Amino acid sequence: MNDLTARCAWAIKTIQTDHDLDRGITDVDLGKILGADKNTMSRYRREKGLLKGKVIDNLVKCYHFNPMWLFNGEGEPFPGARARYPEVCGPEIAAPSEEYVFIPQVSGAISAGSGLIPEEGVDLRVAFRRDWIARKGRSQNMSLIKVQGDSMESTLLDGDLVMVDHGHTFIASRGGIYAISIGDEIMIKRVQPVFPDKLLVISDNKQYSPQEISTENIRVNGKVIWYARDLER
Repeated sequence: MNDLTARCAWAIKTIQTDHDLDRGITDVDLGKILGADKNTMSRYRREKGLLKGKVIDNLVKCYHFNPMWLFNGEGEPFPGARARYPEVCGPEIAAPSEEYVFIPQVSGAISAGSGLIPEEGVDLRVAFRRDWIARKGRSQNMSLIKVQGDSMESTLLDGDLVMVDHGHTFIASRGGIYAISIGDEIMIKRVQPVFPDKLLVISDNKQYSPQEISTENIRVNGKVIWYARDLER
């Protein structure tokens, strides 16, 4: 399985047939759990159509699918799957020692300007001390990606490498810097709740005006918790 669409189709079919997952669940009921209607579920199973981010989020949240397997084909789809489905499992990635853990750097960039859809795949893996990462959250929920654009200057510059914790799928009351999706575009912005159903999307660069956007039109991909910057470019 070489792409995300095929792996998600396999995940949906396996949920409905595996006795340890949710064997026998109907398209209608599974769609309610994953956030899609019956017809959309049928298209996903046939590897048709663009997967909505919330479907992937709910595969992870509700059925404990491994994000690294879904996005990159690495490891096993869910805990214990290797014994039953070795043909779909990818290689296990070993850390250089018990003191370190790898965080994947995703290909492409998240825009801090108009928005850019990241390419699928991993450029490389960066080793971090396991105890440092543990203080931040779960390593399985984290990825690294480069910023593109100037809308977050001077906080984040074009080319900065940021760490996104995908476990933060809600906006804290005090706000913060998040990776968000608006339509098919993913971008990094400062986000502040203003009403129960409204979010203020802010660019730190004052040349860009804030936007007030309905919560139903924004998906939170994760919170930016760390960044690195080259001294020379």
